[in-house]
Amino acid sequence: MGKVYRRQRIEGVTVPAVIHNRQYFWLDMAVYEDGTISCWEKTDLCDVIRQLERGWLTFGVPAGSALSVHGLCTLDIISANWNFDNESFRQFIETTVRSINPEMANIYETTPREKEKWKGQPVGFSASPTPFKAGEKFCGQTLDGEQMNVFLRHDGEILLTSVTAYSDGTFSVDSLDGEEYISTERIRELFKEDTLCVSPNDNEAVSFGALGTAVCKANYTVKKAEKIKEIENASLRLMNKPDAFQNAKNAYIAYLIEPTEPNKEKLRLAYESVPEHQRMYLDMVARDRDYIRILYTNEKREV
Repeated sequence: MGKVYRRQRIEGVTVPAVIHNRQYFWLDMAVYEDGTISCWEKTDLCDVIRQLERGWLTFGVPAGSALSVHGLCTLDIISANWNFDNESFRQFIETTVRSINPEMANIYETTPREKEKWKGQPVGFSASPTPFKAGEKFCGQTLDGEQMNVFLRHDGEILLTSVTAYSDGTFSVDSLDGEEYISTERIRELFKEDTLCVSPNDNEAVSFGALGTAVCKANYTVKKAEKIKEIENASLRLMNKPDAFQNAKNAYIAYLIEPTEPNKEKLRLAYESVPEHQRMYLDMVARDRDYIRILYTNEKREV
């Protein structure tokens, strides 16, 4: 018998959550119509209470602790008013599943055999989400997206939310009223007028959506210009156009082949076009150390 596999499209929604893995991490957690939950691990409705009880998945951050928001900032939590406990957050997740699957049909439950199968595998046992929007009417197509964290100032409050870039060059901002899909130019305008921003003011109350609110102080923040570059690069990548990462990698290879001053200058321009907070991803093993060596030191490369 030959081995085969199939892929099945399961849709869902995202809800706010926090992962506690030595420190606290903000998560737009995917909850799927079959009851699967993506909390850095693939879990399900039957197992989610265990994830809550062991503290891996949670609904808030204690005062005095820090919350890391990927690609945006780290927030010191001064004080907080969270809306859940373990049981009510479990119920919130179950209600979310029921809202997209009213019959609660075909609910997935991970078996012990399946968990054992994935132990020690070189890839994670995950259910990572892919954002999407509907494509052309009557075609049945959807357009994939990429989601990034931002803050939105709205109706006198600041909300931690997300902007999503799509493969048709448009964007959406979660909780932005009256503008479903917007352009690159509109994204820039929203940052310029401070409707979109990269951090709250010191000791400002931040809304974390359904989770509640907390008074926060940002102790690390990406630069606004670098965040805009990140969003624009995501759009280029989704449209299969060369982005700053690809340009930097191409310039790096060109310099290694022919290490001339003109090629070094091209590499510098390409490297500095990559958002500062993402330059470490140019090489997942060496990070961007060799770029720095070439551009900003007199060190010779060891071969």
